[in-house]
Amino acid sequence: MTKVRRVALAPFANGAELALSIHEVKGNQGDGPTLGISAAIHGDEPTGTHTVMEIARRHGEGGFRGRLLLLPVANPLAFEANRRCTPLDSQNLNRVFPGNPGGWFTEQLADRIKTEFLENIDAYIDLHSGTDRPTVDYVFIHNAEALSRSFGSRILFRAEDGKGGSAFKASTKSVTMALGVPSVTVELGGGLIDQTPYVARSVAGIENIMRKLGMLDGDPVPPPAQIAVHSIAYIRPTKGGFLVTEAPPLGEEINGSAVLGRVVSPYTFAELEVIHSPFERGIMILAHLTTNLVQPGDFGYMVGDMEGCQHLDGA
Repeated sequence: MTKVRRVALAPFANGAELALSIHEVKGNQGDGPTLGISAAIHGDEPTGTHTVMEIARRHGEGGFRGRLLLLPVANPLAFEANRRCTPLDSQNLNRVFPGNPGGWFTEQLADRIKTEFLENIDAYIDLHSGTDRPTVDYVFIHNAEALSRSFGSRILFRAEDGKGGSAFKASTKSVTMALGVPSVTVELGGGLIDQTPYVARSVAGIENIMRKLGMLDGDPVPPPAQIAVHSIAYIRPTKGGFLVTEAPPLGEEINGSAVLGRVVSPYTFAELEVIHSPFERGIMILAHLTTNLVQPGDFGYMVGDMEGCQHLDGA
């Protein structure tokens, strides 16, 4: 059965009190590890929260070994506001770990997540998505390549400092990896499209990781043929307006200088900017799948560099 623990954070000036909800589900099939799953560290990425809800629904009766510790909404203020960062202090929760009990509110929040959640698990899955506009599809390789591969996504990112890896020095993974906890970051879903297929993929990937950990019966599904890139370019528009995508679907290759998208003025209808792929051989990782309004500096596209990538054989 599921037990929900309310972790009080702080009273606010309006009299309300903020709290974290941590769900504990104990398996009834024997001993096993404690798997922690978090979502909505960035408040504008709700797909992971839907996934955690579905995991709790499917496994709430405990038909597995070990324990699930679920944090469906890691940043309630940002989640409520549909914002990446905490509205109270404009801090990015995933850049302030291990936190500070006497620091900015977001640092206090990170400290409580560390002590109440991250320090009490044996394996960790952190769910992210592409907000309510762009859509993303890849999985990070941190310190548990077999688990990352078991999730089943075709594109993996072996992060390196200066190429996307430095951000994790102050993320939840900086805590879990320092403790030797096998850690996986999933980036899947988002956009102004139905999230049901992404939630279903995430649930299947998590359950496959649970098989890999020995928490569920049966052999894990072998991973497909996968590509591990070492570098990802974040391409942001420099003009605001409608972003009209011309990029290929996620997971497909794109040649150097090919057009990713165009920014068009909704007022004059003029083309303001043409956005090109930065690599001679790239692979699509994040894109706007619909025509969306963007501001200068918004997430536009993410393209993995196929130069020096690693091809990992499937089953």
